[in-house]
Amino acid sequence: MQSLAPMHQYYTTAIDALYEIGREYFFCGKSGDAQHLLRTSLHLLEVDDVQPQQRLKLLLLYGQVLIVDHLLTRGGGNVDLLFSTILNARQVAEASRSQQDIADALSLLGQAHYFTAVVSGAVLDDPQSGKYDEALAYQQQALELREALHDTRGISESYFQIGVIYERWQQFERAEEYYSRARQLADQYNHPFEKTEPARHFAIHALMKGDLDQALSLALQALKLREEARFKPYQPLDHLLLRDIYQAKGDQANAQFHTQQASALASEMEYPMLVSSMPDIKDRLAARQEES
Repeated sequence: MQSLAPMHQYYTTAIDALYEIGREYFFCGKSGDAQHLLRTSLHLLEVDDVQPQQRLKLLLLYGQVLIVDHLLTRGGGNVDLLFSTILNARQVAEASRSQQDIADALSLLGQAHYFTAVVSGAVLDDPQSGKYDEALAYQQQALELREALHDTRGISESYFQIGVIYERWQQFERAEEYYSRARQLADQYNHPFEKTEPARHFAIHALMKGDLDQALSLALQALKLREEARFKPYQPLDHLLLRDIYQAKGDQANAQFHTQQASALASEMEYPMLVSSMPDIKDRLAARQEES
């Protein structure tokens, strides 16, 4: 009888390949293909020869894909599947005692709670509502583990994710402190993906303050960084921010150009309602003006 000893190696090679294909689909904006591949792969890998921790990297990637899809479909995804996938990843990570994987799963849980709150309508909120408490708690747990591991990419991610919660609470100076830390680490250790969101949110804050030239400079930088990181799903959001800035500057030609770019990208990625469903940045401006 042929020995089964090489089976573990074969599965490891297959899982690594499936992960890279799924990640490429994800970054290219092919969410449907990424989800189908990962869902099918995880099902096929439910065999005795595959240990749960071997499937973990696919579970974590699947969680990332579902989070982004939930945001871009404005809640059109399966929320139960989103949370069950990430909770499964956390359970497997804890069973394997992998501190890195536990931290990544906790961060994903924080992001899942954050985006479900955002999509539900909590764009600007009050800390007393408790809508972002779970998101903050999970990110703080993830940050603590990542700092112990000296995981600079993960630390940068958690800093940013904590910052956006303070932004939702309208504690903008506190948010900017976390964005600065996130961007500093991403620049120092060259984490391309983590450089982008702090730049984009600094641009949003500059727009809210009425510093349109600074907002435009930062928003253009964010789009450039996003393209360099080769992450397509959020590029429509970058173009929509540029649209809002150009509208505020009275430049309707450029505003229209970026609206068209956002619409074309969204349609290409099969998010046809994204542009019309995204909250306008002017709503935040109006909300802040009412408070002042």
